Amino acid sequence: MALTDTLSGDLKALIELKLRRTGGGGHTGVDVLSRKPAISLTDGTGSNQAIGWFSSTFTATTSGVTISLADSSDPLGAAGDDAPTCDPEGTDLRLLMIENLDDTNYITIEKGTNGVSFLGTTPGIKVPPGGVFFLMAGEDGLGPLNDGSNDEIKITANTADCSVAIDYVFG
Repeated sequence: MALTDTLSGDLKALIELKLRRTGGGGHTGVDVLSRKPAISLTDGTGSNQAIGWFSSTFTATTSGVTISLADSSDPLGAAGDDAPTCDPEGTDLRLLMIENLDDTNYITIEKGTNGVSFLGTTPGIKVPPGGVFFLMAGEDGLGPLNDGSNDEIKITANTADCSVAIDYVFG
């Protein structure tokens, strides 16, 4: 009997804050900020679907690490040897999360040579120590990712070595 895989799950971002006010001139009560955008995914490559993901931790350097989001075997190049759960070529990016695990230094996210289109002409996104860059695409995703033409991001550190976690979902 052949092995089959079926992916399903949820992509979520969450903000839940409460500000309780008491005293002074009748200003009492609770102000709430609550946002819970979510996308439920089923298996496939259509709207609200995904087929795989990539998850790794690597060391960013001052010369930068180029990551090929559509590479099926070696997306981190010399920076690591983790591989996605399946081939992302031609699929849409559903989620990208980059976490700066360093507590002192920042990282910068920019387009690689074959840069992803969603970064546009942005000179770079600076992620402070302990910060997270989180991009959750809508039901149709961002893409398609094509190895060698529209799939690269470059992560550069302001120090010789900075630990970074990256996760992305595609389908």
